[in-house]
Amino acid sequence: MFRHYREAFIRLFYPAACEVCRVDLDLEEKILCRNCTENLNALAWPMENALVNERFEHLDHVWTVYAYRSPVKELLHGVKYARKDYLLKACRGRAIRLAQAVTSDFGYDAILPIPIDRLKLMQRHFNQAEVLATMLGPWLTSPVERSLLVKRRSIPSQTSLSQCERAINVYGAFQIKHPGRVAGKSFLLLDDVLTTGATANEAARLLKLHGAKRVDFLALARTVDHTGDSHFSKKNDCPRSCVKTV
Repeated sequence: MFRHYREAFIRLFYPAACEVCRVDLDLEEKILCRNCTENLNALAWPMENALVNERFEHLDHVWTVYAYRSPVKELLHGVKYARKDYLLKACRGRAIRLAQAVTSDFGYDAILPIPIDRLKLMQRHFNQAEVLATMLGPWLTSPVERSLLVKRRSIPSQTSLSQCERAINVYGAFQIKHPGRVAGKSFLLLDDVLTTGATANEAARLLKLHGAKRVDFLALARTVDHTGDSHFSKKNDCPRSCVKTV
């Protein structure tokens, strides 16, 4: 009760606005207004549809929580570019439920946040995948490992690239810091957005090259077109061997 009155008193002097549409929030509302919260919930994939149908050369399974549309776009943009990592709390409940379901079915030796390069880390001061891992970690039985997989070089912008071009673009971008801790083990990669899957697939390729027996991927959101199909299903088909020619 005291917290309720204290919050009401604070709101008198410091009104809170919805992080997406900027309307004033009611006392019971946090981060998002009621309308944006409903829109966010509508973007969540039903549990039976969280598994991505598209197949990847090195990833065994891929799951996502939301479709990458408004207000998910605004939330993740705020996390990535405005340093508002607290915005992930709006997605916490559904993300935890899916992550628990996935990790309970498959016994992973470690959860690996997709790393970013040093330049991006200096610019953002944090890795959004690690923030997501920190949020989910306490609710999962598999440990979060932040030092096993590292980004050895920066990757040029992939916004305008096809699926095959992205695969070539990220080839060799990662490095395993402790190769002896990979062989025979299973890993769950973690990131904020799945577009074509090239980045996660490259990380999985390297892990399996060092003997990993299973590599899956969980992303908070996946890009879709106006029909609701996955973004990467509409890209030009990429020969599975395209990166092998690099």
